[in-house]
Amino acid sequence: MKKSFFVRYNFISVIMVIIGSYFTSAVIMYFIADFSEYGFLRSNVNVIVRNVFDEMEINSEQTFEKGLKDNFKIVSDNTMRLVLFDQDEKILYSNLENKYAEAINFKHIANKLEHTGEYREKKYISTSNSDPNECYIYARELKSYLSKSEVKYLMILDLENKFTGIYNSISLRFIFALMGVVCFSTIVLIMYTLYISNPLRKMKLVAKEYEKGNFKPKVKIKTKDEIGELAQTMNKMSQSIAKFEESSKNFVANVSHEFKTPITSISGFVDGILDGTIPKQKQTHYLHIVSSEVKRLSNLIHSMLNISRIESGGVKPVFVPLNISKIIKNIVENFIDKIETKNLRIKGINKFENFWIEGDSGLTYQVFYNLIENAIKFSNDSGYILFGIFQVSNFLTIRIQNSGKGLKEGEKEQLFERFYKTDKSRSLDTSGVGLGLNIVLTIVKLCDWKINVNSKYGEYTEFALTVKSSKEPQLDEENTN
Repeated sequence: MKKSFFVRYNFISVIMVIIGSYFTSAVIMYFIADFSEYGFLRSNVNVIVRNVFDEMEINSEQTFEKGLKDNFKIVSDNTMRLVLFDQDEKILYSNLENKYAEAINFKHIANKLEHTGEYREKKYISTSNSDPNECYIYARELKSYLSKSEVKYLMILDLENKFTGIYNSISLRFIFALMGVVCFSTIVLIMYTLYISNPLRKMKLVAKEYEKGNFKPKVKIKTKDEIGELAQTMNKMSQSIAKFEESSKNFVANVSHEFKTPITSISGFVDGILDGTIPKQKQTHYLHIVSSEVKRLSNLIHSMLNISRIESGGVKPVFVPLNISKIIKNIVENFIDKIETKNLRIKGINKFENFWIEGDSGLTYQVFYNLIENAIKFSNDSGYILFGIFQVSNFLTIRIQNSGKGLKEGEKEQLFERFYKTDKSRSLDTSGVGLGLNIVLTIVKLCDWKINVNSKYGEYTEFALTVKSSKEPQLDEENTN
């Protein structure tokens, strides 16, 4: 049978409270039983000795033995006995019965007192008329009160263990108090466990919905502790997973569409050539279309593989100083035929200085190739492409602006999505696969760059890429000779 967190936590907590309380009480009661009786006897001895010597200072005829007998009555009752003896074990004063005195080893006590000055012992004394009786013995040396040549020892006994009754009373009260603590602690633990387990149960129910593929339920926990943070993390996770699921569905649909169109076209033209539907004089024309579609499929697969490699960590950028001015000029020269076909004006590039950035050679070329290709593709005929480079502190901002119809406000948010094409772009871009700008964004994130899009609908679109600048590398004199 599966045990819930609530049951396990409370069971372990209650057991720990009981065990801890038991050991704590056992230790406390041990020290009370072992030391309180000695403290009680020591206090009586100190009172007696102090009173006796005070009286001896006042009355010179007062003897220690006589004062001891008189003052002992103040602190004593029928259970206590007092013995005064010297280092020769000679009893100077005693009200201890002989039957008890015979059971006490005064020589042993005297030897101990000679070395420690204080002695205590718990001893069982038996007589012919009773069972063994527990007796507490406390003795101390009186040397500090007497002359150096005179040594006396004072011993006090509690024959019936006067403190036993007090101890039993304390024990009983302590047990009741302990039971109260255990009950109170158990109630608090149960309430606290309910407080913890209820949110966990809610998260468990929501997690089961996530397991079924339903990411709409949210964990409604607003506490600011770790459980609240866990609930917020679960909610964010569900949003991310739901978005990923939607993105995956769109991705599959878009990939299917992008593959289906050229494959259908290729299949139709090839079948037409094979079965003679397409006349021989037109076969070359349609074979050129088939070749174009095959290249489009190849570009699509190549782009998807590049994105996959970057996102999976298969591409590690190696940053080196790059002449970004030279890179942009070389890319523009590669598109010179398309630029002349559309009669585009290239602005700003002739004013470029030698600006250097820190970037990966291949990835940097791919980013600017895609951006410039996109600018040429969507600029209007007889329009322009404007380049600009601006340096702020240790960063360069490279701007590429093209004239044209621009973007609507809602299109900016979707521009970098995979396979995203507006209806307008589908009519203008029959060769593209809708992955160029997504590759740009993927590389920008990998290199820790920043890219922004600015556009005014009906006028222009501008991409602004911010990268870290670099100093121009210095060539060694040996390499220049």
